[in-house]
Amino acid sequence: MIDFQCECGQKLFFENTACLRCGSRVAYDPVQRRMLPLTPGAVPRNPSGTLCRNGMDHGVCNWTVSEPGEDWCLSCRLNQTIPNLNDADRLHWWKQLEYAKRRLIYGLLQLGLPVAGKRESAAGLAFRFIEDRRSNPDVREEQVYTGYADGVVTINVAEADIVRREIERRHSGEQYRTLLGHFRHESGHYYFELLVNSDTRRERFRSLFGDERQDYGEALERYYAAPPARDPEYISAYAQSHPVEDWAEVWAHYLHMSDTLETAGFHGLPQGAGHFDSLDDLLRKWSQLTMLLNSLNRSMGLEDAYPFVLAGATLRKLHFVHELLCPSSRPSSVAASGERRS
Repeated sequence: MIDFQCECGQKLFFENTACLRCGSRVAYDPVQRRMLPLTPGAVPRNPSGTLCRNGMDHGVCNWTVSEPGEDWCLSCRLNQTIPNLNDADRLHWWKQLEYAKRRLIYGLLQLGLPVAGKRESAAGLAFRFIEDRRSNPDVREEQVYTGYADGVVTINVAEADIVRREIERRHSGEQYRTLLGHFRHESGHYYFELLVNSDTRRERFRSLFGDERQDYGEALERYYAAPPARDPEYISAYAQSHPVEDWAEVWAHYLHMSDTLETAGFHGLPQGAGHFDSLDDLLRKWSQLTMLLNSLNRSMGLEDAYPFVLAGATLRKLHFVHELLCPSSRPSSVAASGERRS
């Protein structure tokens, strides 16, 4: 993620809706990938469209509309279901969900991945933000699980409550649980269907992750009935539940890496990297950067920002993802060596 600049020279961040120096309203254009100034009528001086309706009506979006005649931006067009906006908590939760979703979409576009909704294609991507009776006794759903099916990502809106999310993280014994992590993980299921799309790629996938044709429901039942001891060769405990969950966890970590390294590079850190560095370079810089991040957090009395160790099997899986996104990349000596990285 990079920062942007107002016409007056002030730095702007990805979520900004106004410049703190000159007071100008601004919006992010996902096509041009830059911040645009808005006129009082909410129309950018660059004729790429107007401010997204969710920004004008609810203050939850700062992207511009990319298509003439559209009301919603590229990110908001992907929504199928949103929370009850008459409730202040749900409106706040939705805002947090949209923040995370836009960061996901930004990263996907940076990697050159297709982002299309159900209106453009039956095989498009969609999002449902719903909750269950554990957080809202007035809804019909007894229990809503964050998950993926047929191009649709479902996220329980209560995940946007930081207290509830932390309780669930500790209850589940997870090292890491964030809204952005949820979005990146679930997007992995969608792009698995798009990218692992040939016999050669499926054979390669199965040699690394296992056979994805094993019964998914039964595998998750076994996992939750008796969670296995953490195998350090997997990126997380949940990655052991089924090959496609292992893929989604590795995919999410690749997105974590690419975005965080881009941020570091933009701010001039020597550990920064572009998306299309060799995987050797990415992993070397990632190791240095995460050690720095964790050391900074410990200096502030916080838990590690990146509480993971990348074992040899995970490095080979990351290389597979890298090959799919960067077909010209050569095999990585680090990924093949079985070296561990924290």
